[in-house]
Amino acid sequence: MLVPIFLPHLGCHERCIYCNQTHITHLRENNVQEAIRKAMTDHEGQIEIGLFGGNIFGVDAGQLKRLFSYFDEYEHRISNFRISTKPVPLTAEVIEMLKTNRVTVVELGIPTFNDAILSSVNRGHTVQDLISTYEALVSEGFRVAFQFMVGLPGEAMEDIRETVQNMVRLKPDYIRIYPLVVLGNTTLGEMYKEGAFTPIPFDAALDRATFIYLHALRNNIKVVKMGLTDNEVMKENVLAGHYHPAFGYMVKSRAFCLAVLARLRAVRMKGANVAVYLNERDIPHLVGNKRGNIARFEQEGLSVTWEKREIERNNFAVWCDGRSMTGNIFDALELL
Repeated sequence: MLVPIFLPHLGCHERCIYCNQTHITHLRENNVQEAIRKAMTDHEGQIEIGLFGGNIFGVDAGQLKRLFSYFDEYEHRISNFRISTKPVPLTAEVIEMLKTNRVTVVELGIPTFNDAILSSVNRGHTVQDLISTYEALVSEGFRVAFQFMVGLPGEAMEDIRETVQNMVRLKPDYIRIYPLVVLGNTTLGEMYKEGAFTPIPFDAALDRATFIYLHALRNNIKVVKMGLTDNEVMKENVLAGHYHPAFGYMVKSRAFCLAVLARLRAVRMKGANVAVYLNERDIPHLVGNKRGNIARFEQEGLSVTWEKREIERNNFAVWCDGRSMTGNIFDALELL
């Protein structure tokens, strides 16, 4: 069992313009020992500890040593640690300390592979910093994951394609995909209020996340999470952006809808009545959030029905206009 412990802004020497982690984590004071005590009290048995938020690599060696010492009394219950961090500054001393304290997984925040955007959102690192750190950690035997973001200021679809190219090339252990959320008490929040920043449409954010998700799936890179859930963000502090508690489900249903449409368009099927045969567990992805996909099909002049069949997940068969064909969710990429 993974037990997350959030360390808001710990080790952050600069703050990203979209970040207000006290609102993301509900931990308003950096009382690390109390957070650890509560987490260990709430969970029993053997556990994995996740240290999330902040920038572990930015914590000085003495403070980092103290941080791990807070877990000494629980050592017999902890199998290993995983951490999330910016890619810099990584030192040999930090690497050795992570190894000594049984850190096995490192999640690197890399919202984009565009240096200009990284600078504009005040990330404090470059693309090359990420690549160098990734290679160093992998060579030391760590499992390394990436955390991506879609909808950043100045971002274009070409940046998403660049992200995918680097993801496929570097092959992280797994990824997370987050949509940009504009929070109060942030620089981006002020930019939004002043009219200096307008989020991309929600559908565009879904498309960009779907593009990353499908390429990860195609290349056997696990996607462990998409979007922020209710317990991770204080909804009353969201000013704009793409917060939705069902964001991950909406990405998967987006992929299914686009895949069916792509197959129909590929062979120019124009019949109004379409039957889709699919795995029972994929039916919600075909229907969509609040039947949104059904509405999309209707806009295309299609009346879609479905039947469950013994078909592998993410695959489907379509019957329309007296003809049938098969497809899978990767067909959606033709429309992205």
